[in-house]
Amino acid sequence: MFMVEKLYYADPYLREFDATIVDIKGDRIFLDRTAFYPGGGGQAADLGTIDGERVTEVGKDGEEIFHVVPETSFGKGQKVKCALDWDRRYELMRGHSGQHILFRAMQEQNPELGVGKVDIGIDKKVLLFNGRISWDGLRRALTRANEVIASDLEVLIQEVPKDSPDLADVRIKADRIAGDKVRIIRIGDFDAAACGGVHVRRTGEIGGLSIVKMVSGRQASDWSVQFEVGFKALQSASDLAISTLSIADILGCATSNVEPTVSNLKDNVESLSEKLRTASQAQLEALQPEKVCNFQLYSAVLSNADRKTMNDVSSKLIRQDGAIVLLCDVSDNAFVVIACNERIKLDCPELLKKGLDMLGGRGGGKLNYAQGAGPDRAKAESAFNAVRQSIIDIISSQFCNDSDSYMQ
Repeated sequence: MFMVEKLYYADPYLREFDATIVDIKGDRIFLDRTAFYPGGGGQAADLGTIDGERVTEVGKDGEEIFHVVPETSFGKGQKVKCALDWDRRYELMRGHSGQHILFRAMQEQNPELGVGKVDIGIDKKVLLFNGRISWDGLRRALTRANEVIASDLEVLIQEVPKDSPDLADVRIKADRIAGDKVRIIRIGDFDAAACGGVHVRRTGEIGGLSIVKMVSGRQASDWSVQFEVGFKALQSASDLAISTLSIADILGCATSNVEPTVSNLKDNVESLSEKLRTASQAQLEALQPEKVCNFQLYSAVLSNADRKTMNDVSSKLIRQDGAIVLLCDVSDNAFVVIACNERIKLDCPELLKKGLDMLGGRGGGKLNYAQGAGPDRAKAESAFNAVRQSIIDIISSQFCNDSDSYMQ
């Protein structure tokens, strides 16, 4: 095994370099020296070219670094000229340095925060963290991060032994570091963290930072923050600002009152939804069946009904021997439930399909219970009537003359 010279650490701003191919394994090219960062620490790998041939992937195989060049005709011992996709590399450097600054600024708001995972790519830059931070805390952290960026602090890189006293003030997860050395990224006096990534020399190069999303981190962490740097940050911040102005105009309030206004509206919606659930349940439980031969057909077209209540009531009604239920709710779309007592030989999914074909929707279920929805609300009543007539036709033609023929 050979030891590759890691030019990306010696000079992170090196865009082009000469190298010698020391090994080839299929499409994987191994060089004696490389400026291609193979990825790690959450930062995506570099791409570029080798002698003009596109490098589509860079990674590590143990301690060796491979460069994938599809259908390569290179030979072992060949000297080659290599070039990074510099725009890509520089954005990844800025994103990674920006992530360090953002997290430290967030940690100033809550020292108990911990990094769960980092994913710095071109299309998306994400910091997953554990712990809590309020929206006001996040706002203050973002302001602080941009102050640090605007201060154009120097970014220094140190490599020290694992037992060095210099690690006292460093954010580090020692169990993740192989070997006896620790690589430290120091951002002025603001932050120090162990990291194997490639970074900018000064914070001013980042060009600004914006947060575009914060959601649950699901299984990976408590929370996930997506951010942008540079012009993308400016663009996303502008988009969010215009959206806020538009929402304020719709709500008829000042931008400073958007959050409390929306919060009040949310409370009102939840209160109305609860009243709607109560009214829907009363309306549905008051349904009187239409007698068709020896069957009881419960059917209705509803408006803005609570759909969970529709399902709950339908399930309750079909416990009765001979009960069939057809309900259609018209709100944002047209929602249909077709159900029957499990002893009745009705193909509910097939009947549902007939209605949903008219509504332009999709759905499904089991033989005696099916549901689905379609966007064409204007045809809701027509679809309801067509399915209702089909149910009556099936009962009249197949079950009326033989009271036992409907039994499963």
